Amino acid sequence: MASVLNLKDKELSFKREAYTYKLEFFKSSNMSIDTLCYKDDKFIRKENIPFAQLPKQLKKIINPK
Repeated sequence: MASVLNLKDKELSFKREAYTYKLEFFKSSNMSIDTLCYKDDKFIRKENIPFAQLPKQLKKIINPK
């Protein structure tokens, strides 16, 4: 059964290049994460990224098993 895990209250984020990605939702049906993308603290866009692209320490926190 597919589920969506709300990550907003955990305030999880990571940096990649000049961008900061704040995690919003984990979707187990397609193993993806909805994020909000910021540059210099300015909102740029919403972005969906594969779970596999998360840093290892965030994967351990979310742990979809």
